[in-house]
Amino acid sequence: MNTIDEAADTVDRVLTPSNVKRYMKQRGTAPLSDIINRFDAPPEAVLAILDFWQQRHHIRKIAAPPAASCGTGCSSCSTSPGAESSCKTPVANDLYEWIESDALPFGFDVLADYEQAWVPTSPHGV
Repeated sequence: MNTIDEAADTVDRVLTPSNVKRYMKQRGTAPLSDIINRFDAPPEAVLAILDFWQQRHHIRKIAAPPAASCGTGCSSCSTSPGAESSCKTPVANDLYEWIESDALPFGFDVLADYEQAWVPTSPHGV
């Protein structure tokens, strides 16, 4: 690998919304643990960026069953009824899936519609 390729790979591994988007679009789906390892970042930071994309309806979380993969030792996932829905621990096996914009309902991306419709005007009317 040459120096340019190595530099590009290093830049692609910086945890930014754009790099996560690129990575997820390439992968399609990825477990949380893979995303954390790819960017060598704290889980909280990765989850914040995934939440950013979830709020924009470009990423969907596919939850893994907590009892099978939780590993926190609290045992609330498997022992009390309804505890699964109250578990707040991120599960490393949760899958995240990138959703292409063409899969969204027509007119769903309000921000994109706004950006296309907004045209700056000159104060001189030019």
